[in-house]
Amino acid sequence: MEPTTAAWHNLAADEVAAALGTDLTAGLTNEEAGRRLVEFGPNRLEPESRTPWWRLLAHQFADVLAMVLVAAAAVSGIALGEWVDAGVIAAIVVLNALLGFTQEFRAEAAMSRLETMAAPDAVVRRSGATRMVPATEIVPGDVIALEAGSVVPADARLVESAHLEVDESMLTGESFAAAKDVTAVAVGVAIGDRRGMVHAGTTVASGRGRAVVTATGARTEFGRIAAAMEVAEPATPLQVELDRVGKRLALVAAATAVLVFASGSVRGFPAETMFLTAVALAVAAIPEGLPTVVTITLAGGMQRMARRNAIVRRLPAVETLGAASVICTDKTGTLTRNQMAVQMVHVSGEAWSLASLDDDRRVPRFLEVAVLCNDAVDAPGGWLGDATEVALVEAAVIAGLAPAAIRGAFPRHDEFAFDSGRKRMATVHRASGGWRVAVKGAPESVLERCTRVAGAAGDLPLDESERARVLEAAQDLAADGLRTLLLAEKTVDSPPTTIDDAESDLVLLALVGISDAIRPEAAPAVAEAQGAGITVVMVTGDHEVTARTVAQSVGIIPEEAGDVTLMPGSRLRTTTAADLAEAAPSVLVYSRIDPLDKVKIVEAWQRRGAVVAMTGDGVNDAPALRAADIGVAMGSGTDVAREASDMVLADDDFATIVAAVREGRTIFANLTRVVRFLVAGNLSEVLVMVVGFLAFGGLGETLLATQLLWVNLVTDGFPALALGVDPPEDDVMARPPDRERDILGRKRWPDLLARGVILAGATLAALVVAHYGLDLEWPEVQTTVFTTLVLVQMAAAYAVRARGDRPNRSLALALAGSVALQAAVLYTPVGAALFEVVPLGPAPVLLAVALSGLAYLSLVVLTRAGR
Repeated sequence: MEPTTAAWHNLAADEVAAALGTDLTAGLTNEEAGRRLVEFGPNRLEPESRTPWWRLLAHQFADVLAMVLVAAAAVSGIALGEWVDAGVIAAIVVLNALLGFTQEFRAEAAMSRLETMAAPDAVVRRSGATRMVPATEIVPGDVIALEAGSVVPADARLVESAHLEVDESMLTGESFAAAKDVTAVAVGVAIGDRRGMVHAGTTVASGRGRAVVTATGARTEFGRIAAAMEVAEPATPLQVELDRVGKRLALVAAATAVLVFASGSVRGFPAETMFLTAVALAVAAIPEGLPTVVTITLAGGMQRMARRNAIVRRLPAVETLGAASVICTDKTGTLTRNQMAVQMVHVSGEAWSLASLDDDRRVPRFLEVAVLCNDAVDAPGGWLGDATEVALVEAAVIAGLAPAAIRGAFPRHDEFAFDSGRKRMATVHRASGGWRVAVKGAPESVLERCTRVAGAAGDLPLDESERARVLEAAQDLAADGLRTLLLAEKTVDSPPTTIDDAESDLVLLALVGISDAIRPEAAPAVAEAQGAGITVVMVTGDHEVTARTVAQSVGIIPEEAGDVTLMPGSRLRTTTAADLAEAAPSVLVYSRIDPLDKVKIVEAWQRRGAVVAMTGDGVNDAPALRAADIGVAMGSGTDVAREASDMVLADDDFATIVAAVREGRTIFANLTRVVRFLVAGNLSEVLVMVVGFLAFGGLGETLLATQLLWVNLVTDGFPALALGVDPPEDDVMARPPDRERDILGRKRWPDLLARGVILAGATLAALVVAHYGLDLEWPEVQTTVFTTLVLVQMAAAYAVRARGDRPNRSLALALAGSVALQAAVLYTPVGAALFEVVPLGPAPVLLAVALSGLAYLSLVVLTRAGR
């Protein structure tokens, strides 16, 4: 049967399996899955088509500025007979186009590589083994596992459902999650009524299930919708600002060009000469390469972050990371390894180590519950699943039990998935002569549902003194930094149908302490963040004692804590927003926090003007991740959390967040340098031409159109790209966060204007000294001005990195290349003919070098004063 045409929701599960040629138990074979991947293609929507290279190149000539220059060349050659000028202008148009093409091609390639870095995974059954594969490799006929928080990777027909609910709002518009089961429905029903189907892109809200894939990629329901519309990627705030500033500069350039043309005409310069000069000035005034350089800088930084396991999903996050002033971090897996192991077990007041478990009949009983109330699966590379559940299963294996045999003897009939409100999970199993209910969860949560306790001679009533002993033992384990779980069960005659029925009248079996070692890099990373002026706050669902122990171990709570407090979730939920904001600086640890409480913590800090990064991994973490300035999802977390985040930590490591902040600060500093260099350089060119015509127009043209275009070509390209990859300064994490993130905002313009004035002043000084001091002829004066303008802009590139602690070899090569090109223009017959220059003697060369040195020193002072 053709996967794209069948009404799968109308067929029974076994009919679907037969039609797709798959085994619901073993799944497809690896070989068959590979064959189908070739047949049906990757499980993804057709990516946005990348612009072919020839179109990128053609686009460079379709630019308004390029067309203006082409028109100018045509007028110069055809109408005026100035074929040399026309040829030079045409050559510069071609060189500019090639440079723009190179930059855009690199940007396209960089963004294309980034799109593959955050591809989600899916749990699939193949050749009888459960494994994790990239969702792009899912094929029709694959048997996939679904659990709360996962995004459905493809359209699929359910073959098993345990209280499964799926959020289909993206397809149906229905705000409530839809209940799902294996029921077949009529052929003509709407998507929202297909109870036995799940669809690509929807989210599992609760429960779990298994399904056989019926359609992938563009053949899915979501693919059909996507094919009918195109959604453009929204521009980042920086890109919007660049566009706004570009339009303003274009108006300034047009006005300046008109002014220069009018001024030159009044002074008697030929109209054709002034026309070309005005056109060149308009082009020079606009830093047309700035958006592309910014894109390459951002994309390059994102790739460096990805190599450090920080995958940035949204460009604005790169702009924001450098300003982060608060990091709210989870404990488990972020500050700790999330490689858990059972260390201690308390049974009826007795403490056992895992190594000392004997044949007491209560021991296999609680280990059986640990295996049954557990979703970890045996995969080829080891147990796969939640780290806590893996630790419980591995404890049973160490004790000599066979998890597969236990699950075979007590097959699962039903389950009530864990949620953050109950803090419990319950499963129902068939047993000889009845039904067995297995429960695990937070000690205080499970304990309140227990009425009996397992003893050596049988089950006994659970009195208050025993309850107190259990809670005290839990606190002792937590004080040692262990995560605690309580295991319980009961046997009933008929299967419970509600959560309350399943989780009542339980028999307490054991209190389990599970260790999660602190990451060795956590404490240095916390110290680095604190040294950078960033407040580190731990937000955890764990017990207060455990939270305090870990926080002290990694340095979040200092040895001399002073008035630093720890706030439990119970108190947070009764505290007003205003009081939370007021108390925020003194609360560095939040314990027993529900995921939805995280939003209050984010908002409390934001009320104080902080830029907040918040970590999360669960479905319920999504609101906090969206509310935070930077939402950071764990790579091991749910698809929902990753979709809601701005950045994903592939290794779940807190140190990776700090490394990403360091990279973000470096990127922001580099973007600031690029903007300072380009905008100031273009402003200087405008000022030189305007002041030159107004003040010295009677002497001659300050710069020819071809010379001005050449300056724009050699200074705006590779030097700017090199600044975008400037190495980080040694003290980049020793400074407080920069809250002024608007690179082109009003506060930045005085600095930009001052830089333009310094560069223009040095260039015009060359004109004055060369003409009045050295008494040079005007062609040599003009050549000196031309050369000085190039050199001062090269000096400006170095000056913007005045505190650059490490050499930038790319910048050195770029500037050396620009200087070499300028020398070729000055000292070769071809250069002299094309740009109407004369070779400079030692005196004007030294003048140009000296003035560029003075400009460099002035800009260095300005750079250091503004930081």
